[in-house]
Amino acid sequence: MVRVIQPNVPPEWIPLFEKIFRWFERNGTPIWARRWFQDSRTIKQQKKKQSEFQSAGQSWTDLDGSIKALWNQAAYRVNGYFRGYRLFTSDYIYRKSANLSLPGTPSNLHQLFGLKISNPGGSGNVFARRDDKDIVGQLNIKFSYKKNEITPSGTKAFKVVCTAYHLTQGGYSTDVDTFTADAGDEGWQIINRTFGTTDRKYFHFKIVFTIDGYDAIIHLDNIVLSDKNGEFFRESFNTEAYSYWTPNMLYRKRDWVFNPAYIKTYFNHEYLL
Repeated sequence: MVRVIQPNVPPEWIPLFEKIFRWFERNGTPIWARRWFQDSRTIKQQKKKQSEFQSAGQSWTDLDGSIKALWNQAAYRVNGYFRGYRLFTSDYIYRKSANLSLPGTPSNLHQLFGLKISNPGGSGNVFARRDDKDIVGQLNIKFSYKKNEITPSGTKAFKVVCTAYHLTQGGYSTDVDTFTADAGDEGWQIINRTFGTTDRKYFHFKIVFTIDGYDAIIHLDNIVLSDKNGEFFRESFNTEAYSYWTPNMLYRKRDWVFNPAYIKTYFNHEYLL
């Protein structure tokens, strides 16, 4: 007869137990054995994923051809070769795990996840900045966003400021383009802007998504930056249900800067509705 014991583990012991469990998982040994064939937690998670993919795959098969075409169009915006089936299954699995209605609805304005930017109380300047270097004009900036205004601020607004640096005799100069969002709540929309001088070489480029002194929530997706030679940066903030977007921080004039810090109070990787 099997005896079952349910211990009451003190909270301060849990990190130690987790460390022990991970050691057994890495060594391929079951943690608990019931009749000698209990799987580890890692194997259980893998089997759960396989079951969810089968369910998502069947749901895809049942879709009408016109709906599949819409998913393919939405997936194309991720990187040009992403397929609707993959986007649909990832979306289906996430929605199922989050107890959302199934299936989801394809959108050309955003895909699975995005970057959420918040400025609680509207105090200080919260911004996400992307840096790049060695590009050639003209420059094209495209992104999708949605805005929820928490507190009206009058002159304050969500802005996107692009600055491109080029050399001049004895120093440098800049070409600047600024997008300023309208006041109030805004649904999903695509912004597409072009600036700079054709064939001008820029040694440094910055794009800043900022809510300075403005209590609002911004959701970003599908950032695409291009120059004369084509696309040099694209970000869809992850399209896999079991993955999490981790930004590369600024190094030698490339990648991301977050102010005040990349923490959930101000920035979060979030499923987009």
